[in-house]
Amino acid sequence: MGRNESVFWLASVAVALAVLLGPAPAQIFAQASQPAPKTATPAQDYECRGNSCTVPIEDQAAAKSDTTAPAKPYDWKKSFVEYKVGKVPRTGDGKPDLQGIWSRTTLVPMERPRSQTRKEIDAATAAKLEDEAQQKQFELRTEPTDTPPGEKTTDAYNTFWRDGYWFKVPMTSLRTSQVVDPPDGRLPPMTLAARIMRNRAAELDNRPATGPEDRPLTSRCVRRPGAPGPAFTGSGPGGQESTLEIIEGTETVVVRGESGQSQLIYMDGRPRPPENVHLQLGSARGHWDGDTMIVEYTNFSNDERQGKEHLIARYKLLDENHLLFGFTRDDPGTRTKPYSVEFVMWRLTDQEQLVEYACHEGNVGLEFTLSAARAKEREETENQGK
Repeated sequence: MGRNESVFWLASVAVALAVLLGPAPAQIFAQASQPAPKTATPAQDYECRGNSCTVPIEDQAAAKSDTTAPAKPYDWKKSFVEYKVGKVPRTGDGKPDLQGIWSRTTLVPMERPRSQTRKEIDAATAAKLEDEAQQKQFELRTEPTDTPPGEKTTDAYNTFWRDGYWFKVPMTSLRTSQVVDPPDGRLPPMTLAARIMRNRAAELDNRPATGPEDRPLTSRCVRRPGAPGPAFTGSGPGGQESTLEIIEGTETVVVRGESGQSQLIYMDGRPRPPENVHLQLGSARGHWDGDTMIVEYTNFSNDERQGKEHLIARYKLLDENHLLFGFTRDDPGTRTKPYSVEFVMWRLTDQEQLVEYACHEGNVGLEFTLSAARAKEREETENQGK
């Protein structure tokens, strides 16, 4: 990887750090990353790492034109078999033991850069990117906040409290994107309705807050980026609340997120709720396909899109310290076609429990946001009267 490519990647990581909003609890893991399991076919180069390797959403015409079904259905079994599997710990009934605390931090970007045609990089490039990512955390020290136009702000948390300072964020695989379907490694375009909702949220966030409802859920400590899905994706360096805990039983499996939300997966074959019952995290029903746990989610609560989203998640233990997670998501209210994602989580071997989620305790961010908006309004009124 050349010097220009390294500069571009480091810049993209800085952009990813800038979009993290709101206060969150500290988490420190004085632990080196686990070696990444090798995939079948190494590649030679790569250009960009970090979840910020994206491009602006296509325009309305492009979104309308890209609604055709994939030429070939996504074959998760064919994809999963490309990951090397080592010795897998098992429960008393012989199933893979998924229990433990896992990190979803990874340097594998969500989408493949448009200039990149390879599906994998080589191990030497991966090691170099891991070193550069941690060095960037050392040099950054403080992270900028996402500031509304024309406003002033202070910097966000010191990188001391962020993922990637005390340990190297691992590649976890040599893939060049978490998106595995469509085959180009790119997410399908957003629908027009989804883009309108996104722009509306940005408008509310960038204007002086008239009330708590103007602020995103993260600022109100209601829901954080680290919530345990469905479906969750890998996050890059500089993140928080990127850990989750899996508690496995014969009839149920619980996935606990660091940010105060858990999903309960029923493995006992019980029926689903009626179609008119809508749940924030959906209704999860799971079963084993060999050594892969398959979880199907329905009954989502998506406002005007209620009942239309369908999600299938897959968990496969690769060895004692690596867990392959993938999902296929069909959400016609958000994306113009279904898509599939895969990434590898790694076990936090020196952590016995999740870090406490104390977002509300002593959180004065929302109070200051609202009081500052009112103070600015008074100042503008006084200036108009002069």
